[in-house]
Amino acid sequence: MNYLILFIMNEKKDYELENQDYKPQFIKFHDLMKFRVREILLVSSFYDAFVLEEDGRLSEKIFSEYVDLNLRFIPRITRVSNAEEAFNALKSRTYDMVITMTRISDMNPYEFGLKIKQMKPGIPVILLTFEWIGVEWLIKLRDRKSIDKVFYWSGDTRILLSIIKFVEDMKNVDHDTKLGVRVILIVEDSPRFYSLFLPIIYTEIMTQTRLLISEGVNDLHRLLRMRARPKIIMAETYEEAKKLYRKFKNRMLGVISDIRFPRKGELDAEAGLRLAKKVKNEIPDVPFLLQSSEKKNYQASKELGICFINKNTEDFTVKVKNFILSSFGFGDFVFKTQSGKEIARAKNLSEFMNILKFIPEESLSFHANRNHFSIWLRARTEFELAEELRPKKVSDFDSIQDLREHMIDSIQSLLNRNRTGVITDFTQTRFDYHNSFVRIGNGSLGGKARGLAFLNTLITKSELKEKFEDIEIKTPNTFVICSEVFDDFIEENSLLNFAIKEDNNSKIAKRFLKAKLPNYLNDDLFTIVKNIDYPLAIRSSSLLEDSQMLPFAGLYSTYMIPNNSDNVKVRLKQLKNAIKLVFASVYFKSPKEYVKNTYFRIEEEKMSVIIQQVVGQKFENFFYPVVSGVAQSYNFYPISHMEPEDGISHLALGLGIIIVEGERVYTFSPKYPNMNPPYSTPLEFVKNSQTVFYALDLSDKEIKIVDNEKFSLKKLSLEDAERQGTLFFVGSTYSGIDNAIRDTISIKGPRVVTFANILKYNIFPLSDILNEILKIGHKAFGSHIEIEFAVNLYKDKQKRPEFYLLQIRPMVVGSESIEVEISENEIRKSILASNHTLGNGVYQDINSVVFIDPEKFDISRSVQIAKEIESINDLFVKKNKNYILIGFGRWATSDKWLGIPVDWSQISQAKIIIESNTESLIVEPSHGSHFFHNMIALRLGYFHIRRNSEDEFLLWDKLKELGVNEFSNHISYVELNKPFIVKINGRISKGVIYTSE
Repeated sequence: MNYLILFIMNEKKDYELENQDYKPQFIKFHDLMKFRVREILLVSSFYDAFVLEEDGRLSEKIFSEYVDLNLRFIPRITRVSNAEEAFNALKSRTYDMVITMTRISDMNPYEFGLKIKQMKPGIPVILLTFEWIGVEWLIKLRDRKSIDKVFYWSGDTRILLSIIKFVEDMKNVDHDTKLGVRVILIVEDSPRFYSLFLPIIYTEIMTQTRLLISEGVNDLHRLLRMRARPKIIMAETYEEAKKLYRKFKNRMLGVISDIRFPRKGELDAEAGLRLAKKVKNEIPDVPFLLQSSEKKNYQASKELGICFINKNTEDFTVKVKNFILSSFGFGDFVFKTQSGKEIARAKNLSEFMNILKFIPEESLSFHANRNHFSIWLRARTEFELAEELRPKKVSDFDSIQDLREHMIDSIQSLLNRNRTGVITDFTQTRFDYHNSFVRIGNGSLGGKARGLAFLNTLITKSELKEKFEDIEIKTPNTFVICSEVFDDFIEENSLLNFAIKEDNNSKIAKRFLKAKLPNYLNDDLFTIVKNIDYPLAIRSSSLLEDSQMLPFAGLYSTYMIPNNSDNVKVRLKQLKNAIKLVFASVYFKSPKEYVKNTYFRIEEEKMSVIIQQVVGQKFENFFYPVVSGVAQSYNFYPISHMEPEDGISHLALGLGIIIVEGERVYTFSPKYPNMNPPYSTPLEFVKNSQTVFYALDLSDKEIKIVDNEKFSLKKLSLEDAERQGTLFFVGSTYSGIDNAIRDTISIKGPRVVTFANILKYNIFPLSDILNEILKIGHKAFGSHIEIEFAVNLYKDKQKRPEFYLLQIRPMVVGSESIEVEISENEIRKSILASNHTLGNGVYQDINSVVFIDPEKFDISRSVQIAKEIESINDLFVKKNKNYILIGFGRWATSDKWLGIPVDWSQISQAKIIIESNTESLIVEPSHGSHFFHNMIALRLGYFHIRRNSEDEFLLWDKLKELGVNEFSNHISYVELNKPFIVKINGRISKGVIYTSE
């Protein structure tokens, strides 16, 4: 660092000698941002730490900034698992910040924060949570000051950098503003919302700052530009906001404020309007943005002449970004006429000065009277010139031409001092296609890829390979196109507004296929297809997918391509089109409807893409694994002596799509592999077993990629599997002579997929592997987990079996905080009761029941019934009301003979979902399916009604007595003036529904 000090001193001396207009306060900016976050103590589970450090790429994202600042220390994260370890760590080393997750095994975050503050007064303590926190908790945290700030992790990696910058701003703002640095005041009491737009603001600030670096001439000037960026200060109450405004009034760059937030200890519906009036009366030209979820506030904001954004608008984040760019002086300076017509645009000071020479007087006067010039210069850290221009009025000059010449002379003088130079960073990703996990581009890995990366870490750190040394346990070769590529694709092709507003999936897919991928990606994709000849799965990996809050499971697309054409250009086109369609699936109808039931917006979603080796072997002209499976560490419906914590697994011959789409597969507990599914007779077992399987069709090498995930797949029969030699590992035979299932396929009779050779005779230790992985994963995540896997088995004893882990995600299972009591009287007066429910709580705001008429139900008409359900759902969408949905078989199965093949967009308003059986359709709930997983995450109520059960019933006569309205051929509904009462006790899986009348 000595060379920099010497350089500064020499620069100072030279300027003092040669330039009389040099002002030595330039040197004082070297002293900005004294406090830097270098050591972070993270209190979290192993998996949470992995997400923040590996997927969040914290060190990588701030590395370039630290190099630019000539700082030698990049923030280091030290992780501990619980409060006790955290206290010991704080005693042994100095930390600049503590980040704690919600779930600490030995102490709640509130008490933890208090103890940290007692031990180390002044140390910032941040709560980073995946979960929604109640208002009572937030008030408690705010009043006691045990936690400095609560942030929500939605998968957007930028929140990590924002937290660090916020803490640094909080510590440095008092000192730095005295040296001219500006502040942006944010007033928002909802962690959900400030976690949404704070990264937007910091991203724009850092982007603008990086652009400014290119105009710097030396290290000192670059140091100024980086450190003199605006600071962000935050308030959650009216009193806090007013105090901060008074303190930094003369350094205020702009204000972004909610309208409803606490004032005098209570929520004030007009607190933001009060603040806006005060600020605008005193500083008329300060940019001010009001935001609210209440449309009525638009008019009040308009009367004040203040910008307003509705929080519920689909493009909320886009509008916030546009306001920041246009009002805070970030980005280009746009020269306009009085009417708002754009006539020129300046990216930097040189362009700005040149445009000033010919801009019409009308435009010059328009901007000068509104202090637009000084606002733009302040945002670019040109404080000296900004302060010189701000107090000057147009009337201070004899003519507009005099004003023009004064500004040109001032900027020219500044440019003479700050000689322009250009610094360009260029990176080229080089692929190692033999590596099991390769990252392409910048940004987040997304949920699925994050899980895969974590699986690699788990396998490496565990003793799995030592315990099962005769088996290859690994993840498939994987390339991940990170989320910033998606951002560039959307922006370069101007797709965002179209995609958000368009509801037709086909139109969206068609538009995305016509769009161009970023140029920098094409060479990398060509390298992949040139060097890889195995089949590829192009899978979604969005920010929110497989998150601990919401899984978004199965809502986005996966496309499997043979990748076997002799023409590499054909294979490249197939790959590129598949990637575009995965990008497009973000904006398809089902994700949009799904997200409406959450706290998120579809515009927040970012898509990473996984290019992954398809696990399997070639059999004739097809490709598939012998075994695919899903395993969960928690079983919602244990039978016999099983416990929920014993877990559950679903197995299938062939590709795993058959499992996640809810078709017939084999279910067992890894703890009890010899226990057969709970069928009453062998014949019932046969009737409910797998009869077909999916394989990748390799026959069409020139296959065209279309918007249908199954375009390259083919359903094969068990006869095909027997001929290809794979049924040997998983098949048995039904013997009609003695009504028994024989664990062999060497005799004649109907084939049954039982996995007996694996589960009973242990030719492959699948149960042992699953038990071990579920235990390791549960411990690492700090919660129950779900994995997807595939197995390659070989008759050739010389080849080692291969167990591939394809995916891991946390399950949305937790202790229920509210005990819901259900009395015997409530059961007696109920229309419906079940001991197989999911969810927890009391629902008292649903007036309607939509149901398939049992007298008209015909499973052969299930596709038509799904369309009728969609039609009535659309009516509830328009009314913005929810309903209770009753049907037969499985909802959202892809097998039309097992239930109703709907997707999320077709039942988006259903709040309570009920599955019942008929005499001819007896189906177990498929809790390995994507639909089931998403339903749990959305906290929807779920009932499964078994036939011929003494304590479970659905009283159709009682329901119809309430007054039935016929909607269509198969669909009817009941609508009451008063709501139904739905009660679910999540601890004992019991639920009832009755009327409130």
